[in-house]
Amino acid sequence: MTFSKALALAGLTLIGAATPGWAADWGGVRDMGGGVPVPVPAPAPVPTYDYDSDWYVGLGIGANVSQSAKIKDSDIDYLGNSTPGFLARDSGDIGASPIFSGSFGRYITPSLRAEVVFDYSPDAEISDSRKLGYAVMNSAPKISGGVVSIDTNAYAVTRTDTVKLARTTGLVNLLYDIQTGTRFTPYIGGGVGFTWRSLRRNYTENATCIGATNSVDGLYTPLGTCSGNTYLPADGTISGSSSKQQLDFAAAVQAGLAYNITDSIIWDNGWQMLWESNAIASSAPSASGENRIVFKDSTVQQFRSGIRIRFD
Repeated sequence: MTFSKALALAGLTLIGAATPGWAADWGGVRDMGGGVPVPVPAPAPVPTYDYDSDWYVGLGIGANVSQSAKIKDSDIDYLGNSTPGFLARDSGDIGASPIFSGSFGRYITPSLRAEVVFDYSPDAEISDSRKLGYAVMNSAPKISGGVVSIDTNAYAVTRTDTVKLARTTGLVNLLYDIQTGTRFTPYIGGGVGFTWRSLRRNYTENATCIGATNSVDGLYTPLGTCSGNTYLPADGTISGSSSKQQLDFAAAVQAGLAYNITDSIIWDNGWQMLWESNAIASSAPSASGENRIVFKDSTVQQFRSGIRIRFD
């Protein structure tokens, strides 16, 4: 073997022996970029919404805090003439009455929910139930000798009249929850539906005729004499009761604040302004002919507090 070949063979042998040391010192080709592996970023999670766990039921109690309505009382005589009565209470004097509430709903999205709500409010008195004394008149036609005239009797009346209003409302509401990232969730909403109102009335009246006039002959004499017209009531007492129910359209707006006690139990405190369409009236007999109380153009401010429970 020549010297040059022997030298080349020795060099190859040294390189082969040194290769494992290089690998240990330098980490190989794949590690020569800095020595620390760079992880591949994981994909961002995509939010999902579980529609199967977003039904809820609710129970609440509250009050009709105030009512704004037109309450009109009138006496209507035999001829249909109307004069203002004395029995109506101002709507601002009605006072608070309780509300009992039940609801059933579902979350459409994490922030938007739809619900059906039924509220019941028992009797609230809309009349002045004190024993009142006042005078009324009633008129009716009189035919005598081919001449038509009008008799008018005057009566002294004492009357006790109690008129109570109850309502049941059913609304379909759409509400938006304002997410805050805390346990507190404000919300706003609105809804439409129906109001089923009931007027219950109990009355007692004592009437005494205190005089009469005729449109042709003038004052009946002696003073205090009644006309004796068969269409007009005589002295006496009347008493009784009546009721009236009526279904009308209703609409409302809501705002409130909910508190998440747990993921499934929510404490809900809300305000609602309820509007009721149309008028409901109650009539009762009187020496005046007919006494009629009308309740209309009602807007009710309501507050309720309760629990909502979510379930699968």
